[in-house]
Amino acid sequence: MLIFTWGHLASENLEKWSPIVGYNQVVELAKDGSPYFQGLLGIFLRSGEFGCSVNINLSKQWSDVSNRNSHPLGSYNLANIAMLEGDFAKATQYYQDAALLLQRKASDGDAVAMYCMGEIDFQVIPTNVPRALDWFKKSSEIGYPQAQATLGALYLKGLPGLLPRNTKLGISLLSQAVRAKSLTARFNLGMAYLSGDGVPKDSKKAVQWLRVAESQNFAEAQYTLGILLIEGKEGLAKSTVEGLSFLQKAASQNHQLASRYLEKRQGSTTKTEIPSAQVTRTSSNDKEQLEKAKKSYTGVGLKKDYFKAFELFLPLARGGNAEAARFVGLMKFSGKGTTKDMNEARQWLSVAAQKGDPTATELLAKYKVLFQ
Repeated sequence: MLIFTWGHLASENLEKWSPIVGYNQVVELAKDGSPYFQGLLGIFLRSGEFGCSVNINLSKQWSDVSNRNSHPLGSYNLANIAMLEGDFAKATQYYQDAALLLQRKASDGDAVAMYCMGEIDFQVIPTNVPRALDWFKKSSEIGYPQAQATLGALYLKGLPGLLPRNTKLGISLLSQAVRAKSLTARFNLGMAYLSGDGVPKDSKKAVQWLRVAESQNFAEAQYTLGILLIEGKEGLAKSTVEGLSFLQKAASQNHQLASRYLEKRQGSTTKTEIPSAQVTRTSSNDKEQLEKAKKSYTGVGLKKDYFKAFELFLPLARGGNAEAARFVGLMKFSGKGTTKDMNEARQWLSVAAQKGDPTATELLAKYKVLFQ
């Protein structure tokens, strides 16, 4: 067994990642004081490589330490985190701090630095896509999974005049990265199945891979799954409760699109409004949940439990289900399973009526005087 220590690496000038260096070794070398591996650990914790869960706060801590030791991997990763947070001025400064030293390390054959330079050239203005592709290819050839995952996804679509579409090579590269537990590869493969790029379109397989990526706390996978489940896209059964829970997870990590979607959908805040007991019911789609709620409300088929019924109806109503909105309005009207509130009762019945529920329309007319 080859044992790595920080002292050996430093003395032999071998401070670089290679395919024989696993995640646990990266952690140990970071703890031993290597600025290179501290920066690399920050990258892994941000991007979920080698099967680790995404942890932005911990990623930032390790990157700060690396950056304070003047290592470009630290400043590069801080730039990426600043981009996630929407601070483009800070990101630009960090990228500028990292670029020159990263380019030197990339030219010396460091696969991680090659990938980082590829990302900078690909997405930071002024971009240089041909050079970025060259960096990705070189890093991929050395075996860096994130480069393989990125290049594989690019081959599936192709870039006119720059990269020929090659689905066979794209899937091969993604498969190599998946075997290395690359979150980037898992997510990209899921998106490939979702759109039918290089593989037969298969929403079930897409969701399977997106769930794997989500299980590593990846905000983009959480957002994508959330939208798919809430809107019932690609032939999937709608599941508003689970979809909203995924969006809440993404929003808690400052995913801007998830936050905006929730603000628009829920009307005011991105704070979690779904009872925790509901979030665990990830196997129910909307139809099943609605039936369970009605049974709890009527006591037919299940024990009558107004509190349980309200808990089940509310997220469906927030998700736009007219019948659930009517029941929420009724329960707010009567105070069964929730606090009595005539104003909220009117609002929920109005939502249901606007969505075409005739019973809600009749109730609004019948109790018009009470709602004034």
